[in-house]
Amino acid sequence: MKLIFTLIFFASTAHATLPVKTNNWMSVQGNDNWKGLCKNQIHERQLCFDKAEYGIRAGVISLITRAIRKNNKPEITLHQIFFEHDPWAEDTQVYKIHIESNNMTTTTTINLMDRDEIIPLIKFISNHEMGTENYNKLSNMDIIINKGLNKAYEYVLSNNYSLKEFIK
Repeated sequence: MKLIFTLIFFASTAHATLPVKTNNWMSVQGNDNWKGLCKNQIHERQLCFDKAEYGIRAGVISLITRAIRKNNKPEITLHQIFFEHDPWAEDTQVYKIHIESNNMTTTTTINLMDRDEIIPLIKFISNHEMGTENYNKLSNMDIIINKGLNKAYEYVLSNNYSLKEFIK
């Protein structure tokens, strides 16, 4: 199944630049010790990465881990990403509008190990988190997303990933 997301902007301009400044297009939060994490963090919750590909890597690994913990496989519904306990973002209503504007439902399932399904999701989240204006200014977006995705897949398929057994 090929997913196509329409890119719409609702976030505020002040918030929209933070994912660009932090190389964290998907707005991964926390205090984890991610590969590629900046030595000096510039925000109390949103992580800063040395390169955007490391931010993509963290976002994809986070999504895959979420899916495996919920479903014992790297497949997840949009509802599980954006609306269940501990949702991806605080602004769930705006994500709901985005999903509805794409003529999708929250029951849409995404196989996170399928590039044709996850790349549109990465772009959808990134556009939402950084805002259309900043998103459209990105150069080499596809190259950066693919580098990050390669790094994420390399990790989740390695023996270092504790949930590897759930990825087929």
